Amino acid sequence: MRKLRATKQQVIASALIVVLAAALIVVGVYGLSARSTESGLKLLEDMRLQAILNTAGTGAVDAYIEAEKKAATQAVRDAGGGMSEIREASAKAAEEAAIKAEEMGIGAVDLSSIDTTPLGNALNELAEAQRAYYKEEAAAQAIYIEEHAEEAAEAAAEEAAAAGPAAVDEGGDDMDLEMVEETVDLSGFVATEEMNRLSAIVDEKYAALCEEIKLVFTALDDDVLSTFKPTITGIVAQQGDTFEKEYDRAYAASGMMPGLSGSIMRQGRTMAIAGVGLLILAAAVLFYIPLVAKMGVPRLIIGLFFILLCLLAMILGLSLPTQLSNTLVRLGMNGVLVLAMLPGIQCGISLNLGLPIGIIGGLIGGLLCIEFEMSGWIGFSFAIAVGLLISSVTGLLYGMLLNRLKGEEMSVTTYVGFSVVSLMCIAWLVLPFTSLVMKWPLGQGLRTTIGLQSSYRHLLNDFLSFKVLGVTIPTGLLVFFALCCLLMWLFMRSKTGIAMSAAGANPRFAAATGIDVDKMRIIGTMLSTMLAAVGIIVYGQSYGFMQLYQAPRQMGFLAASAILIGGATTSRARISHVIIGTFLFQGVLTLGMPVANALVPQSTISETLRILISNGIILYALTKSGGASRG
Repeated sequence: MRKLRATKQQVIASALIVVLAAALIVVGVYGLSARSTESGLKLLEDMRLQAILNTAGTGAVDAYIEAEKKAATQAVRDAGGGMSEIREASAKAAEEAAIKAEEMGIGAVDLSSIDTTPLGNALNELAEAQRAYYKEEAAAQAIYIEEHAEEAAEAAAEEAAAAGPAAVDEGGDDMDLEMVEETVDLSGFVATEEMNRLSAIVDEKYAALCEEIKLVFTALDDDVLSTFKPTITGIVAQQGDTFEKEYDRAYAASGMMPGLSGSIMRQGRTMAIAGVGLLILAAAVLFYIPLVAKMGVPRLIIGLFFILLCLLAMILGLSLPTQLSNTLVRLGMNGVLVLAMLPGIQCGISLNLGLPIGIIGGLIGGLLCIEFEMSGWIGFSFAIAVGLLISSVTGLLYGMLLNRLKGEEMSVTTYVGFSVVSLMCIAWLVLPFTSLVMKWPLGQGLRTTIGLQSSYRHLLNDFLSFKVLGVTIPTGLLVFFALCCLLMWLFMRSKTGIAMSAAGANPRFAAATGIDVDKMRIIGTMLSTMLAAVGIIVYGQSYGFMQLYQAPRQMGFLAASAILIGGATTSRARISHVIIGTFLFQGVLTLGMPVANALVPQSTISETLRILISNGIILYALTKSGGASRG
């Protein structure tokens, strides 16, 4: 057996990368630490002062020109001149005053030519007052958003429902999280008493800064400076400020050249993160052979890509804890649907792309929960019970069909799944549901998107949830997913589970040992279908909505993508493949879209990336499935 050792070239390449990474980390850490030193604070203060003086200088020039125009106008009037002479004199005076102002440097003041201490002190006091105000504003808005979250959810559901069935098109039939945005409208937000008090302090500090500015530009008065308040306070501080944001804002307005030390301070965080990324790359290069042997090339590439997205999110200023929180939510909400692939693969029907058969049963269970006005844990349990009952029957019929079409399972599951979804598009229009939550206000049929606010929305997500380093852990959701994985693990080690796996691995040998292969295939198909029913209920409670009509059509492909990326093949799968694959797949989708939007604002690259990832993984797996074998 060949030893899995790194080659000489790998060692050399890894060492060079480590040296480069160490240099970047050292320089980056120096830049980060220099920000809080006296020189770093002075650099930022000087840039902001110059930016403010540039803004005030523009007003000083305008004030000087306006004064010259008024003087010329008054002189013509005193001489008895008419309107045409006044206009001509005013225009000439403005032109001459602009030239004179430039020659005299009225609007240009260099920091080295004045005593910046009083001006700097006034600036820093204003900055502190503004930061205190923005901190209070953010806290008050957070409370407001929390109080009005339910209203936002209902409004989002109404908006999505009003779009009609045609709104669920090819780009949105995977029931993605971003399809319905629950955004709280802050137009009704009212400033608190504390905000008003802090705002008054900001006004006082701005007035003190203006007094210092008037000592530099004597042509300015309070009326002119009041017009510059939004610009100057915007330069000084803004909500959600970081060193990078303050630096970029001041740099753009001041035009100062901060030099090498300033650039290192600005890019310190980026260089340190890039250095960490290079260390990870060096480890991947050094241990490439054993990593590939253990993980496989696709999983290694996706894993490194996920790490790259995490690093890019930090560099681009995105909230990594928020993105990781979303990834954990997606892990829990999609995990059971991905787990539904496992019994299908193990029993021999390969990837069960007919998951919509079970999903329909779960949706009906959720609809009956709303119809009977159930809520909370009772409603959630009722929806699961009904979904399991319906999907067990449809799973039995589905398994019997697949037994008659052995060897063509993947094609059959795809066609059957699509056919059931299309058939249910008619059923959703004629089923006798009466709840106003589900029905269209006018006409027949059920809405496309149905909110779960009155039933079991976020029931698992919020249960015992807590935060660690800013990352929200959806305890209930993850525990439920873990419980499903545990039950499946126990089943696969039971007598029936072992027989089912044996029937899927080698049907002829299993039949020779007395195992009823067709029965085992039906059991696996039923389990897969029933897990799909449970999975869509878990998905819906986390998503906050149920979507009907074409929405479930592609969910089988997404589940297949996740389990394949976790290391499964079309003939072999484990619980670990489900967990790892779901985390990597959903993590890449969660981080990929905001990172892509940050890199290329106002583009559709994030949607393109989502399609490439989900469909590309399936394509890769299918091209390799012919030679897959059980291990």
